[in-house]
Amino acid sequence: MKPNDGYTRRDFLKDSALLGTAAVLGSSGLACGPRSRGHAPTAKLPMDLAVVGGGSPAQNCMAAVEALGGFGRFVHPGDRVVVKPNPIGRSQPEQAINTHPDMIEAVVRSCLEHGAADVLVVSHDAMPSMIGNGTAAAVQQAGGTLKALDRVDEYREVVVPRGRILRTENIAIDVLEADVFINMPIAKHHAGAEVTFAMKNLMGVNWDRIRFHRTDLQQCIAELAGAVRHDLIIMDANHVLLTNGPAGPGEVRNVGEVIAGVDPVAVDAFTMRYFGREPGTIGHIRIAHELGIGEIDLGRLRIKEFTA
Repeated sequence: MKPNDGYTRRDFLKDSALLGTAAVLGSSGLACGPRSRGHAPTAKLPMDLAVVGGGSPAQNCMAAVEALGGFGRFVHPGDRVVVKPNPIGRSQPEQAINTHPDMIEAVVRSCLEHGAADVLVVSHDAMPSMIGNGTAAAVQQAGGTLKALDRVDEYREVVVPRGRILRTENIAIDVLEADVFINMPIAKHHAGAEVTFAMKNLMGVNWDRIRFHRTDLQQCIAELAGAVRHDLIIMDANHVLLTNGPAGPGEVRNVGEVIAGVDPVAVDAFTMRYFGREPGTIGHIRIAHELGIGEIDLGRLRIKEFTA
């Protein structure tokens, strides 16, 4: 790794694994905010959440990140970027099952244009699904690399800060060693977790997801969010699945928006507006806030809405 003058993602994970304590974490929360090599602190972002509509999925995506300062704020020359979309099924974008491939292509291309050494798109999902839903083609066209995290040796055990159920968890090595981690969920209903947004999307970077369902799914999702540090979150709310998630088919609302931020709790709390419910009614959003991972009170956030 190249020399740097800031506290890096790898430093964070190394310290967390060794100490298992919140003492190594930033004041903005357990695992939220850009802390990669030389990146600007969260406090210097022009806003907490940027919400953009009125354009195509790719246009909304790019405009939302631009409102936060652009990809240059998050990606520096030589960075190794890892992107985590939600690519679970072979459905087309209008069915609101998978992160829109046009957004994925735009993000991968932009990261490379800003000097990223490489951009790896990953998920603990089947490669045939990622081929069928257009994710594979999007990554290839943009010049990135796609990887299905389907082998146990691709994961490393780390301590989960403040974990009550998850004392340790096996997280994808690619995510742990990334200079920049970008989470790209899609807003949709989930039969077990009620919703699957940014924090739930992290269940595509850990190995044993079955035990989450066997214990306390809401608590486990929240605790996992404390072990994975985000640099950027880009929520696909162009099409929102309101029922019968996560695989559908179900009722789809054509919202036509993208939300960008760095705090997974804030992004998830805001996304609840499409479902007509208060954020605190969702267990993992409330618990993550209580754990200090992020802010659930939208009234305390700087939120700006734009037209692409």
